[in-house]
Amino acid sequence: MVLKLAKLQYFFLGCLIIVSSSCKQEPKDKASEFELLPRNSYYVDSYNDIGIYRFNDSNKVMDGYYVIGNKTSKWEEFSVKEGVLNGDYIIFHSNGEIFSHSQYLNGKLHGKEKMYSLSGKLKSLKTYKQGVPYGKKITYFESGEIQSESMYENEQIIESTSYNIIGEIVSQMFIKEGRKITQQIKSGKVYSEQISSTYDDFEAMKFYNEDGSLNVYLRMLEDDDNSFLIELNENGEEIKRIDVKANPQEAMKYFQYMQEL
Repeated sequence: MVLKLAKLQYFFLGCLIIVSSSCKQEPKDKASEFELLPRNSYYVDSYNDIGIYRFNDSNKVMDGYYVIGNKTSKWEEFSVKEGVLNGDYIIFHSNGEIFSHSQYLNGKLHGKEKMYSLSGKLKSLKTYKQGVPYGKKITYFESGEIQSESMYENEQIIESTSYNIIGEIVSQMFIKEGRKITQQIKSGKVYSEQISSTYDDFEAMKFYNEDGSLNVYLRMLEDDDNSFLIELNENGEEIKRIDVKANPQEAMKYFQYMQEL
């Protein structure tokens, strides 16, 4: 029994040594190994549209994780590899709360970018891919409810929706048949649309009645030095044309619709 107990003690001692050794070999959190720098201690050079971070006093490129601040507060912190941003880049509000937290890869925004209010609440969430906006962007009210959602494609917003504080849609934008349509909505009903073409100079506005029927459909047209206000029917066919310069009073009759926007 004594022999078995001794073997068991040696076994646990060996395990303890292995565990202790493995703990010593664990890599430390990179952010815990930082260099504290005062403000104005570095500058950003540019090479091929990529920012190169250098020390002010020596002009040498920075390399590592840096916290810009003092013993009581900090303004920003970031990770650079051979002078180029790689990893976290955090900016702080004056009260110490995070203002923005971005991710970089080889000097370009890559990953999630979060913006925060002075109180520390998330204001917006956006994703980048090699420096280009990608996928969905979301903004938030201070209370945490979604304020807007937008979708990016080829660096352009292709659709978006805005909400009020109780979650009702107040406006939305989408692309349809080569035209960008922005709708203003009240109580779940569309009351106006702004329309612009993605491939020519077509610009128009639609206004609706409470029952959803079309009230008026107006197109704005610039032709050399002349400006025209054109009224269209539901099929987009011209039914009336007003020369704004020659007949401004007639054009002003439609001004009431513009005031509703």
